[in-house]
Amino acid sequence: MGPGGSRRPRNSHHATATAASAASRQDGRDPEHEFDIIAYRTTLWRTFFFYALSFGTCGIFRLILHWFPKRLIQFRAKLCSVEHADMVLVVDNHNRHDICNIYHRNQSGTDHTVVANTDGTLTELEELRWFNYRKLQYTWIDGEWSTPSRAYSHVTPEALAKSAPASGLKADDVALRRTYFGMNVMPVKLSPFYELVYKEVLSPFYIFQAISVTVWYIDDYVWYALLIIVMSLYSVVMTLRQTRSQQRRLQSMVVEHDEVEVIRENGRVCKMDSSEIVPGDVMVIPPQGCMMYCDCVLLNGTVIVNESMLTGESIPITKSAISDDGHEKVFSMEKHGKNIIFNGTKVLQTKYYKGQHVKALVIRTAYSTTKGQLIRAIMYPKPADFKFFSELMKFIGVLSIVAFFGFMYTSIILFYRGSSIRKIVIRALDLVTIVVPPALPAVMGIGIFYAQRRLRQMSIYCISPTTINTCGAIDVVCFDKTGTLTEDGLDFYALRVVDNARIGENIVQISTNDTCQNVVRAIATCHTLSKINHELHGDPLDVIMFEQTGYSLEEDDSESHESIESIQPILIRPPKDSTLPDCQIVKQFTFSSGLQRQSVIVTDEDSMKAYCKGSPEMIMSLCQPETVPENFHDIVEEYSQHGYRLIAVAEKELTIGSEVQKVPRQSIECDLTLIGLVALENRLKPVTTEVIQQLNEANIRSVMVTGDNILTALSVARECGIIVSKKTAYLIEHENGVVDKMGRTILTIREKSEHHTQERQSKSVDLSKMSNSECQFAISGSTFSVVTHEYPELLDQLVCVCNVFARMAPEQKQLLVEHLQTVGSTVAMCGDGANDCAALKAAHAGISLSEAEASIAAPFTSKVSDIRCVITLISEGRCALVTSYSAFLCMAGYSLTQFISILLLYWNATSFSQMQFLFIDIAIVTNLAFLSSKTRAYKGLASTPPPTSILSTASMVSLFGQLAIGGMAQIAVFCWITLQPWFIPFQPTHHDNDEDRKSMQGTAIFYVSLFHYIVLYFVFAAGPPYRASITSNKAFLMSMISVTIGCILLVVFYLSPIQYFLGCLWISQEFCFIILAVALLTAIISVLYDRCVDWISTKIREKIRQRRKGA
Repeated sequence: MGPGGSRRPRNSHHATATAASAASRQDGRDPEHEFDIIAYRTTLWRTFFFYALSFGTCGIFRLILHWFPKRLIQFRAKLCSVEHADMVLVVDNHNRHDICNIYHRNQSGTDHTVVANTDGTLTELEELRWFNYRKLQYTWIDGEWSTPSRAYSHVTPEALAKSAPASGLKADDVALRRTYFGMNVMPVKLSPFYELVYKEVLSPFYIFQAISVTVWYIDDYVWYALLIIVMSLYSVVMTLRQTRSQQRRLQSMVVEHDEVEVIRENGRVCKMDSSEIVPGDVMVIPPQGCMMYCDCVLLNGTVIVNESMLTGESIPITKSAISDDGHEKVFSMEKHGKNIIFNGTKVLQTKYYKGQHVKALVIRTAYSTTKGQLIRAIMYPKPADFKFFSELMKFIGVLSIVAFFGFMYTSIILFYRGSSIRKIVIRALDLVTIVVPPALPAVMGIGIFYAQRRLRQMSIYCISPTTINTCGAIDVVCFDKTGTLTEDGLDFYALRVVDNARIGENIVQISTNDTCQNVVRAIATCHTLSKINHELHGDPLDVIMFEQTGYSLEEDDSESHESIESIQPILIRPPKDSTLPDCQIVKQFTFSSGLQRQSVIVTDEDSMKAYCKGSPEMIMSLCQPETVPENFHDIVEEYSQHGYRLIAVAEKELTIGSEVQKVPRQSIECDLTLIGLVALENRLKPVTTEVIQQLNEANIRSVMVTGDNILTALSVARECGIIVSKKTAYLIEHENGVVDKMGRTILTIREKSEHHTQERQSKSVDLSKMSNSECQFAISGSTFSVVTHEYPELLDQLVCVCNVFARMAPEQKQLLVEHLQTVGSTVAMCGDGANDCAALKAAHAGISLSEAEASIAAPFTSKVSDIRCVITLISEGRCALVTSYSAFLCMAGYSLTQFISILLLYWNATSFSQMQFLFIDIAIVTNLAFLSSKTRAYKGLASTPPPTSILSTASMVSLFGQLAIGGMAQIAVFCWITLQPWFIPFQPTHHDNDEDRKSMQGTAIFYVSLFHYIVLYFVFAAGPPYRASITSNKAFLMSMISVTIGCILLVVFYLSPIQYFLGCLWISQEFCFIILAVALLTAIISVLYDRCVDWISTKIREKIRQRRKGA
């Protein structure tokens, strides 16, 4: 369940559980997980049978249930109400199951059963029931499971500010809160080695390996068994090292505690360890800054923080007091981010009340904090791509069926041949280990390992490696504009002064003359800049505009404004040659992407004014109509069409007096007077156009999602290639108050050329008629909202035809990404991590451009702050994807080819020798499997994506076609050798050793199969256009050549020591050349067959893609 404690059922039968319900089935929501919670109670007779079966089967029954937690809890317990439950089954949205014990405590003299209410107060319950899941405590309160983040989840901002105790929490209250919230620590413990080993070796993969090794050992296949043991131990050790390394990195991310200042009983400021603070405490933020160890709401003053640890945004951000925002009725972590100082952020500076402390109310601690979410997201990452994994399991299931029939065939044949029961069982089980190769899952994961290592070398960091394969299927990439496609910095272009509803000419050099002094003062004061170590810090746009004015900024520590209840004022000084007086910023309303504006209150010797700046559309709506020039909209459109970033500026005379800090924002931002328009150039980053062009050529759709003006966004989109110059662009718009017969707002389409805009349609839009390859569309956030609420049936079509989404709020960006996924697209989102967190997390592959190695915003973080990482990530994703497919086909082909060999040999009650098995498994298969996965990604993106299904028709036709070719070659030599005059038939013995396995037919099949394994790795070693050519993988190429030459020499030259060592019998040299000829013919047919299948499947995919595009 989410941090706020709220819960929304997925559908009607997921209702809130009550005491009378059979089970508590609910949705638990937090930013990363959504899950059901089902209550169970153990019974005596179920427990008895569980332990009886577990002991009776020597733990096998318990081991099987260990892999299936749902069946485990169903066998041990029955469904019940939460009030009677002693355990719960938690099922997350990835269908992972966890069993958690329920703990309970009754109210008594010493034991407290307090819980937090949604307003932050405490309530005593008669009985407390809870369980722990992924570092959070879930408590049963009012018929639902709630986390400690329930506190302050349903309270107004005003009530939240008033709830902070002026004199601090009392000692008794602190003790009660600690019983519920716990200590403010996020322990990331280094798991003991025995625990890590236990978890690792109990996986089905290692259990199957253990069974296989046991069978091989009994079958005297000691060498390979020892090698698998060594490889398994190496794999376990490497996994343990990686796990321990990750835990250490997590520990380094979590600075557990430090000294902080907190107001406690009687208003005393106490210094204490940060681990001792609890929600409800009031912290004092020191002027010189500090690290934050909790999430808290700023109660007064302003602070400047660096949130790069969480969002990847390296630009300092100004936080204002919660009382400053009166637009939202209910407090929310998402909507009030400008008022919250998050755990893990660094406070750089505070601006404080005269003689007072800057205070903040602690609302979340430990793992409930935003940083706690990041840590938990890393500790409990999303599982591997479910479709990929499920298809792999399906194929292994098919192999298991084949193995079963092979088991029956072997048993019958060997029984008919008079073999002993022991030999029958061992040979049958040995066949199972051949059909289902124990190394299959490990080999398929090698590609991801190499891809992640290459990404790290290119400064792209990943906290969810399993997402890399998903990147290979990306067909839509959404880009933020500012800071992602364009430079962070802007260049000042011009200023247009508005006076008495008349707009002046371009002013390219700002001065402080009488004509523009008012708007220049507005520009110099309406910002949240601050000086840290004598340097200006803040939004790059604010910095550029401020520097153009020639003003200077200082922190005012004078006493000249004591009559104003003010935060430490910011003193703004005009240039030395100016006659204008100094002014002070006494109140700031910070910028909000949702509000599209920011405001300040400024005072000087004679007056007090409010200045407001923001998007032209928003500022116009807040201004008195008579102050806006008639041609203002046309001028805005003209600049926007040329790609300029526009900022409108307005003012308002104030007569507030000393109550300036208590004035609500909405009373300031109304009835404004428009005074100017600023135009800034927003330059593209050098690589942007090249990257967009590569994506277009690869038929990967690029979408711009920005908070900027729609015409500016269109201009930038056309410049970088998102809007193709040869295609017609249309704006989808609406006009408030203009409705159709059904009462729905009418949508209109306007054609947008490079130099003008004209109306094309003035009725409800039929997107299906407009969606063709010659049209591209753009829409603003306000119109997108109209479509979302009034035309939901058009939404899926809209997201497919629009390439530019402008003036989009953060929640609209997330909604867009989710709807793109709904229509079947695999979506990547690339942004700077500041306003794109929700969209980055919603995408299949979120890419944050940040200097930090890990960000809560996305699974991928690029230290190189441009979009070239998108090409790299898609290339590596495609490489990892086809590497996994290649490994799958090779391992499946190897196991089934060997299966055919053994079936033929079992017909004569013989088999390969130990050394023959060892030569195949180690010298050829294992060697080539590991080396082939090292092939790098192809430079460039193909126009068609790789296949996204390992069970696709093409892959299955290719695999079974190769098996048929190899199988016929083996059958041919198996039968042909019996016609030779020197052939000696195999005579079975009652022994079961290598001497019993030597046969001429076995030797012939061994020789010819060697070359087919090599051919499989050559044929399935995917190269361009997704991986580099195998010639670029020198180690793999040299190994393949060496193995091929070695096999030829082995077949042609009979060297008694080597053949004896391998368990091969003499075969005439003439027949050896026949075997080589069969192998060569098989190789030629295999290669031609593979190329034919590839060509046909590519043509079919292209036709299907064109058909879908045309539809």
